[in-house]
Amino acid sequence: MNKLNPASPAKASGIAIAFGMAAVWFGTHCGGGFATGNQEVNFYVKFGWYTLIIAPLAMLLLGFIHRNALIFAKDNKTYDYKSYANALFHPYEKIFSPIYEIGFLLLCLCGVSAAVAGAASLLTKIVGVPYGLSIVIIGVILLVMTIFGAQLIIKASKWMTYFLIVAVGVVAILGINASWGNAKEIITSGETFGKGFGTAAWMALVYVGYQAFTVIPIISCSHDIKTTKECNQFFGIGFAINTIILMLVCVMLLGYSPAILKDTLPVHTAAMSLGYGWMQVIYSLILFIALVSTAVTLVFSSVARFEAVWTSGTGIFESLRARRIVISIITTVVCTSISVFGLTAVVVKGYGSVGYIGIAICIIPQLTVAVYKNRKAAQLREANGIVEG
Repeated sequence: MNKLNPASPAKASGIAIAFGMAAVWFGTHCGGGFATGNQEVNFYVKFGWYTLIIAPLAMLLLGFIHRNALIFAKDNKTYDYKSYANALFHPYEKIFSPIYEIGFLLLCLCGVSAAVAGAASLLTKIVGVPYGLSIVIIGVILLVMTIFGAQLIIKASKWMTYFLIVAVGVVAILGINASWGNAKEIITSGETFGKGFGTAAWMALVYVGYQAFTVIPIISCSHDIKTTKECNQFFGIGFAINTIILMLVCVMLLGYSPAILKDTLPVHTAAMSLGYGWMQVIYSLILFIALVSTAVTLVFSSVARFEAVWTSGTGIFESLRARRIVISIITTVVCTSISVFGLTAVVVKGYGSVGYIGIAICIIPQLTVAVYKNRKAAQLREANGIVEG
């Protein structure tokens, strides 16, 4: 009998890799916008008890799409969105790849605008500063951090994400405990707030279309994925984590509905109603930092993209740092201007518009082209006797 089990370390390693990738997915999903509750309200909770159906189905579809993308990236060694899109849409990459890039840039634009609007709304709610002035303050903070302190806040952002997840989870559990009576009544009575299931399902699909672009940071971290089995494990673990947290927040917000459906920061409002002073302070601080760090990270994504195009200049623009500062300023000014319309408008209109693009350029290709090419790659490996791992 062989006392050694060489499969065990590999198995453990595979699960660890899959779990790490699932954490990346959750980190891209549960950012500042998610933590405010605005996304959950406008895409799920406002449809009443349908939330219990459409939210898990949306995560199931999103997870399957991300799983297909990981398999494709693994098979084609495409770990950046440009090469990934070119390989996915080949031989028509000249047509579809630019549209894919536009969708990604719009994702960054909406993400920064939503983060600025969320942070400004929080500042207004806590301190009482007028919303317009709050936007200016956040814009200045964002610009200064992007130019002088971005690396520090980017390094700290993952820890803020961990703290934010814990804070949101605690608020959700306490909130459900406090408002379960109303949530139960909405669920058992079949309350939908006058909305049809078709509309609810469509909005969930739009949400998936928007979130589908978050596959870009996921594949950029997927170099260690070596097998389709690991991609399947990622799918299962990621689906469980994202669905559990999403459902906790949604059920809590159902308990505060319909009063909370018009609230800009519904999770914050729920946290304030619990009566725990320590929770109010901690959650508000973590949420504010998370929103700012999200904006800084996305602005840096924009800088990284456009500095690759703007490779030279004259005068002061001979300096790469000067070009980066200009790109940062332009991005910040544009996004801050958009945030004037408010967080809800950015989420509903901005995320919705990107979601429509995502349906066409992410969801459909991942369910058709990626599945076909992944199957062909698997058949080729089998024909050549190649075993993954």
